Order: sequence, then structure tokens, then C-alpha cells
Amino acid sequence: MGNVEAHDFDPVRPDERKELNLSRQVSFKQFCKHLNGEVHESCLRELPYNIRDSVCLYEIMKAAFNMLTEVPPELPLRLPHLHYLDLSHNQLTEIPHSFGLLFHLKTLLLQHNRLRALPETFVRLVKLEKVDLSYNLLRELPEDLGYMENLQRLSVSHNKLKHLPVSLGSSKKLRLLLAERNRLDLPPQSVCDEGSESTLQYIRKLYLSAQDKEPPKPVVSVNEFPRRRSNQLHSPVSNPHSAHMQYIQEQTYTTNTPSRIKTPLMPPLEASSYDAIELRDRILGLIFGAALGDIVGLATRWMTRDQVAFHYDVDMIQFTDIIRDEHRVPWYQGDWSSNFDVFMLVLDSLINWAGVVDELDFAKRLVAYRNHGFPELGDSSGVLLSTVMQQVVLEETFMTDPHGTSERVLRLGRTAENGVAGSDSESRSSSSLSSISDNESFQVHESSSCKEFGTDNGSIIRAAVLGIPNFHDLQEVEENSIRICRATHADPRCLASCVFVSLLVAKLLQGHEREMETTSYEQQIKEAQERAAAYLTDVQHQEHFLASLQVTQLSQLKAREKDNMSHTYKPMMAAVLALGWQGTFCDFVMHLAREGGDSNSNGCVAGAVMGFRTGYSKLPKTWLEGLRPRQARWLNLRVNLLLDMMGLP
Repeated sequence: MGNVEAHDFDPVRPDERKELNLSRQVSFKQFCKHLNGEVHESCLRELPYNIRDSVCLYEIMKAAFNMLTEVPPELPLRLPHLHYLDLSHNQLTEIPHSFGLLFHLKTLLLQHNRLRALPETFVRLVKLEKVDLSYNLLRELPEDLGYMENLQRLSVSHNKLKHLPVSLGSSKKLRLLLAERNRLDLPPQSVCDEGSESTLQYIRKLYLSAQDKEPPKPVVSVNEFPRRRSNQLHSPVSNPHSAHMQYIQEQTYTTNTPSRIKTPLMPPLEASSYDAIELRDRILGLIFGAALGDIVGLATRWMTRDQVAFHYDVDMIQFTDIIRDEHRVPWYQGDWSSNFDVFMLVLDSLINWAGVVDELDFAKRLVAYRNHGFPELGDSSGVLLSTVMQQVVLEETFMTDPHGTSERVLRLGRTAENGVAGSDSESRSSSSLSSISDNESFQVHESSSCKEFGTDNGSIIRAAVLGIPNFHDLQEVEENSIRICRATHADPRCLASCVFVSLLVAKLLQGHEREMETTSYEQQIKEAQERAAAYLTDVQHQEHFLASLQVTQLSQLKAREKDNMSHTYKPMMAAVLALGWQGTFCDFVMHLAREGGDSNSNGCVAGAVMGFRTGYSKLPKTWLEGLRPRQARWLNLRVNLLLDMMGLP
């Protein structure tokens, strides 16, 4: 342990002993040697155990010019009254998270150590007035540093900082800020080298400018997503403006191979007019909006408006009030249906293939889901509500050739509808389609209601998530949407509706309507419409498609249209209605659910669009808290992985 000066550390009254001095007295020559790493035999290598094992009432502690390599985590509990702490000229590499428990600390001297970062709890030192962090190896500072209540003097000179927290510009008490000899881009290092006055003036202007661009904070509380990040960005920053700046830096270094491996879906610079925090909030809103729309829609699936009014409160359905009947019994209260399950199958495939959209992997996951569901969520099997999907997964060739299989199933289905016998091979395949076991009777009972085989909404329910990866490249989005749609649905109307929804989401994520200072989504609809309509060669199909996109009122949705409640155009129309809705997320989803019909499919797609418009932070808190805990944790994990892949803070 090295030589330790003997002290009597028994607890004493504050007026008897207020200072503990463990600093080593050095001459100038010894000082120079210490800076060069020449260790004197009298240097402490760790704090005496007397301090670590009992509570002491010291208010001042000095331990400079030693060789301490760590601060004991229990220190704040053993010296709870410290208001002055000098640990300068040591070899400290980190500070424990418990450091934030030094509630009385006013002066902290940590210069000439080897610190690389500060714990997030550092900002909890509410009485801290003076901090010296110069001559360390710091690459970042806590982004909330400027919000510390009493910080007056801060020195971070001679470190490796790239930026100072913008929040420092908000501090009314900070009067000295020293940041010379760093690697600063913001503020520019040349400004900081001019001194404290220039640095403070610059960062205060920067803060005010950021405030002007920031939308006003809502009076009501907002939802906070439990973000758990990997290490693709350097720090878990909480200040929105610094997070956005850091995000821009990562986007700029596109030749950084390790960074691109960790963030394969990071969009290029200026791909979206949303800043990093806004973009994250919109993506979260889209995913959770799809889940909530599915859950609320499931509560009213196949009901009439009168049945909805009878069973539920007309203003807001609570998940615990969802009735248990033959249409809802496969799912627990507060659980989403298989529509959002399939939505998540696509996201799972995307995550596991490092951002690559692959129909073969999706087909394998769909078969595994049909057989086992999500075992980690307590499932024993999955439920497929689409008649087409129920049939394609039974084909032997589905996992090796999903596109060819879906086309063959479509021909067989149309042949059966027309009463025409097919070839021997097709007949054998057709017989396999009808060989549904007893334990799948519920799926048959719950099959989608669609007059023409092959045009149900089984593919469009997963289209919204395909607008997220590479949203800046519409051609890539379109190809991905086609690839996954054709895995189960080969009808051109399904292709067109899926492409429309995926492109619409991508256009929304680009956010360029903000640059035009308009809230109109006409341009986004128009471009998505034109590209999607190209897949329809039948004139009547084209006319029906274009007419469906002109919907402006919920009554035009005809959610309970006989033999067409599950048509692929219904969720697409609901998504268009979500774009023009003037009320809240809850208001829209409830109005949509009251229409009945295939309401969970409509709610899943339209909920994604409305969730994007609303943002996760403003989704109904009651509904988010109503998610089943296991499902919520499972979903949070996957969404965090997606955000990591996109490099979002």
C-alpha cells in the first residue's frame, strides 16, 4: 500500500477536527519529478482504510501529489460533510457514480490526473461552486453541466475536448470558464484560447440561438423513452443540442469504418430536416404508435359502432377494459395482435442482418412465428390473420423461394375462386393449403374478410417499418418494400399499397415539408402515389387506387364494407386520414376504432403514421403505461438496437 502517515480517524466533533491533510509537501524539483511520473516512496497509492471503514466528520480533505489511482465508491458515505476536496496531481482515471452523493461539496480540485470522463451523477453536486479539471484526458463533459445550480468557476484547460456543453450558456452564475489547449470545434478553440470572457460570450450566444430554434416545451409532462445505447457514439448525452451536434459529427465521418459497422443505417448528413432528438422521437412515435393502434383496434375488431359504444367508454378505451370474447381471446389485455408481431418480425430481421432487408430471412422468421410465436413473450404459437399468409407458410418451397411460392399460391387461390382445376402439381399444393389442423381453427375463423383472394391487408401491416431503414434513399425503400411484400402477397394492388405506405413514411422522416414552412403533406402523398401506381397495369385497379387516396373523412373508409373489410387499401386509406387529422393521437385512434371492421389492421398502419406526427413524447401516457411489462421490455430492447444502428442518441 505504500507508506501511510498515521492519523487518528476516530469520529470526532466538527469543531475539533475539520481538515484532513494527506497531501505530500513537494519542492520544485520534486514537483517536476512528480509531473514526469517519478514516484516518491512516500506517495499514497490508496486512501487509508481508516477512512473507508468508518464515518468521519471532516469538511476538508487534501490528498494532492500522491499516486492515487481510484476514488473509493464509499467515500461520500464515509466523509458526508466534505465541502472542499483536493485530489490534484494523482493518477485517477475515473470517478465513481457515488461521487454525486457529496451534497455539501463546494470546491473540487482534480487537475493533473488521467480522467477520461465524468459520471452522469456529477451534475448532482448542487452546491459545487469551483471545479478544476485541467490537465486531464477528458474527451467529453456531462451535457447538463451548465444546469448545475451554483457552478461559478470551471477550468477544463489542457484536455482533449471536442465540444463544450451548450448548456453552459444557460448558467447565470458561471463567471469563469477556462478551456484553453483542447481540440474544440464548438466553440472554436481559437475563441477559447482568448480567455474566459470570449468563451462565455460565444457559448451564451450559441445557447440563445439553440433556444430560438427549439420548439416551446409543453406544459404537460412528456414520455421519456428508456434509451440504452451501445458505444457507437462517445457519450450518453442528454442535452438535445449537443446530442445533435455529436450526431452530425458522426454523420460527417463517413469513412470511419468501425463507426459504419456499428451504425450501418446512419443516414448521411442533411438526410432529414429533423435534428437527432426530433428524428428519434418521430421514429419512436411511429413504432409505438403502430403498437398502440393495433391494441386499441383489437378491442373493437369486427364490432359495429353500436357494439363499440356498448362495450367501451366512448372517449378512451383502457386496456384493462378490453372484453374477452372469441375475437380477442388469443391475446391478453394490453397485448398487441399478430399484426404488430409481423411488423416486429421485419424489424427483427433488419436488426439481425445489420440493416439488410432479406425476404428469405423474413420467410424463415414467419414460419418460426407461425409455429412458436415469440416464446420469450410466453407464446406457444403464432396467429396469422391473413388468409394468404396462412396458406403460403404451409408450402414446402416458402422458405427457399418465397416470391415464387406467393405467386403460385395466388394462382391457386384465383383458380379455386373461379372453380377451375389446376395441374397435378398445383392440385397437390392446393390440397396442402386446405389441410389445416384442429389447433388452427381459430385462425380460420379469424381469417381476413376480403372478397378477392390475394388482396387482403396481410402485407401492408408491415410496410410502415420498411420506410425507416435508408429513408433518405427512396429507391432503396421501394425495393425493400416490394421484396418483403412479394414474400407473401403477389397481387399488384398489395405491392402498390405497400410501396405507398413505405415511401410515405420515408418522405415523412426526411421532413422536408418543414423547410417549405407548411404542414401540408400533399407533396409526400403525390410522390409516393406516383411511384406506387406504376405497379398497377390494370386501368380499373389504377382508378380504384387513386380514388382511395382521395379520402378525407372516416366515413369514406367504409371500414365495415361487406366482403372487403380487410382489403389492402383500407389501412392505406386510414394512413392518409391520419395525415390530415387535426386532433390528438388518442382522438384519432379512438375515432378509427369506433368504425369497427378490421380495426386492428387499420389501427396498426394508421397508428404508425399518426404516431410519427405526434412523436413518442406526446403519445398517451395511459396507453404506454398499459403495455404489458414483458412486452414493453421486449419492444424497448429492439427499438434501442434500431436506434443504435441509425446512430441516434
